[in-house]
Amino acid sequence: MSISGSGSTTKARASGIGHRPSAATTRCPLPVARCLLPALCVLLAACPPKAPTVTPAGAFRPSSRAELAEAEARSAPARREIVRFGWRSDDGSLQLSGNGAARVAPPDSLRVDMAASLGLGRATVIMAGQRVEAQPQAVVDRILPDRFALWALLGYMKLPAAASTVEKMEDGDRIVWRITDERGRITLFEMRGNVLIGATREDQGRTTSALQLTRDASGILSRAQLTDFGRSLRIDIEITGREASEAFAADTWSLRP
Repeated sequence: MSISGSGSTTKARASGIGHRPSAATTRCPLPVARCLLPALCVLLAACPPKAPTVTPAGAFRPSSRAELAEAEARSAPARREIVRFGWRSDDGSLQLSGNGAARVAPPDSLRVDMAASLGLGRATVIMAGQRVEAQPQAVVDRILPDRFALWALLGYMKLPAAASTVEKMEDGDRIVWRITDERGRITLFEMRGNVLIGATREDQGRTTSALQLTRDASGILSRAQLTDFGRSLRIDIEITGREASEAFAADTWSLRP
């Protein structure tokens, strides 16, 4: 793995991804804090806008949180599962890669463990209902209140907590939801039927971050690409495996002391 702008990224499986890390082993040195943590919350930041707006052309009509919640329910995960993935980040000067695993328990529990290759660091985020825990702890401040973004990364639409207005545009089986919060920031979810295919965050009329999802012929998520225009950061995620799971142990949803 290279940490220079010109080097190539090596994908190596970090040990322990299939296990829950303890707080004592969950560390995040500077290089990982720079590129690994934005992978968890790249859609959350209101970064200085540098990209042109990509608001879809078309007529939006007023909608409601209730209607949006119904769409969320239709796109929710159907089963408990473990999703394994590889990730790679590049901000033009630093490249990192690694692996991760997400444990998903409908309707509202998610645990993501990520590690950088060559033992450079780890990060964990747990969302169970309204509760969020993370290691490093600073991640919580980035996740709340926009925890929807981590679900979107895995292909699921979740209702943003702060939504002052909700609008909807329909074009055949393509549906775009536009949610505006009290600060005037806009979140756009693009759906094909009940399947999420992308999301963007806009601030002051400019796109600050974008998520593009790739699915296979059966609609299963295979890749995700996140771009943070403020940081000039691109993160690519490839799903390497998924498996159904029985009920997770209770301590899955809390960090070890």
